[in-house]
Amino acid sequence: MPISEDSVISNSVGSNGNGSNMKGSHGNGSHGNDSVGNGSNGDRPNGERVLAFPTISLEVSAPRSLIAPRAIAKGEAIGVVAPSYSPRSGPLMRGVKALERAGYEVILDPDIAQLRRFQRLEDERRASNFMGMWLDPRIKAVIGGTGGYGAVRMLPYLEPEIFRNNPKIFVGYSDITALHLWLMRQAGLRVFHGPTVDDLIPIARDPTTSSLLTALTTPRPSTRLGRDIARAVRPGRATGRLTGGNLSMVQQTIGTPYEIETRGAILFLEETHDPMSVADERLVHLRAAGLLRDVKGIVFGQLSLDRSEEDEFENFLLDLLADLDVPILMDFPAGHEVPNLTLPLGTEVELVADQLTGWLSYKEDALSSSEPDPTTELVVEPPMTTETVTP
Repeated sequence: MPISEDSVISNSVGSNGNGSNMKGSHGNGSHGNDSVGNGSNGDRPNGERVLAFPTISLEVSAPRSLIAPRAIAKGEAIGVVAPSYSPRSGPLMRGVKALERAGYEVILDPDIAQLRRFQRLEDERRASNFMGMWLDPRIKAVIGGTGGYGAVRMLPYLEPEIFRNNPKIFVGYSDITALHLWLMRQAGLRVFHGPTVDDLIPIARDPTTSSLLTALTTPRPSTRLGRDIARAVRPGRATGRLTGGNLSMVQQTIGTPYEIETRGAILFLEETHDPMSVADERLVHLRAAGLLRDVKGIVFGQLSLDRSEEDEFENFLLDLLADLDVPILMDFPAGHEVPNLTLPLGTEVELVADQLTGWLSYKEDALSSSEPDPTTELVVEPPMTTETVTP
C-alpha cells in the first residue's frame, strides 16, 4: 500500500517558533523499551559499573577535497526544490518573499505543491526535477522547500556527474541530510546545513535568514558562529572538515556507498522529537561502526528532546564520549529550532570551546569567486590537528 504524506505520522509538521514548519526526520525504525546503554560492563576502582563500547577497526582512506560552488550575486536565481514533503503554501511564499526582498529571483520546482505518495515513479520524477535545477543555467543556488520524509527514496535515481559538472550551492536540513551526505560522498560537492525556504521570514534582522544570506554570498565569513549561545561541555580547540546533520539520517548512511566520512572531521549532529533512549542508541550505533573514533570535535545542535530528559541526556552523552579526547559543544544554534544558522559542510572549520561557550569559524573558503572547474583533479587534504585551549 503506498505511503501518503499525511500517513507518515512520525514526520508531522508543527510550529518551530517563528510561524514556519518544523520538519521531523524519518527515524521511524523499531525501538525497544530497554534501558539505555546495553553493552559489555566493566568496573571502576570504586566499584561502580561502567559501560564498555567496543568499536570496529576499519581501514579508511584520507578525505578528498570537495568542489566549492560559486558564490551567488544579487539578481541571480535561486531554485527551490521539494525532495521530501511538499511545503505548506503560506510559509513557502513567505520564504520566497524573503529571498526576493534580498534581491534574488526565485524559481520553484514544478511539482513543489504536489502531495507526496512515495511511489517509485514519483521518486524518479522528484529525482529528475532535482537534477533539473543543476542543469538549468539560470539557477546559481538551490534551497530545499521543506523537510519531512522521502529524500532518501530519490538517491538511486540521481546521477553524480550532473552535480559534479554543474556545482551549485545547496542548502537544507533535517531529511535533506540524506542528500547532503550523498552529494559529498558521491559527487564530491560542498553543501550547506541551513534553513529551508519555509523557515525564512522577510525581516533583515532575523538571524536565520541573515546567516543564510551571508553563507550564500561570502566565501569565508568572519563570524564566530554560535558564540555566546552554544555551551561548552568539554573545553578544547580543533580544526577539521565539518560534516554531519540530522542524527537519524546520519545513522541511516551506515553501510551505504554514501556513509558519512568522519575521519579527521568536526561532527555536527542535531535531532528533533526523539526520546532520549532513541537518540542514545543512534549514537551508540555510530560508535560501534567506528564513526566516532577519529573525529576531532563534536558539536551537538538543537536536539529538541523532551525537556524533562535534557539534563539526564547530557550525562549519557558525556559518559558515552568520555574516552574521546576532543572538544564538545552543546546547544549550538542549528537544527529544528530558532535560530537555525547556516553551516558549511565539507569545509574546514575551527571549533573552539572555552570554559563557558564556544563557536565555529571558517578556516578556508566554502565558496569560489568564479565558476569551479569540475574536471580539476581532487587532492587529499593535509592532516587535521587538535590542540587544547589553555584555561
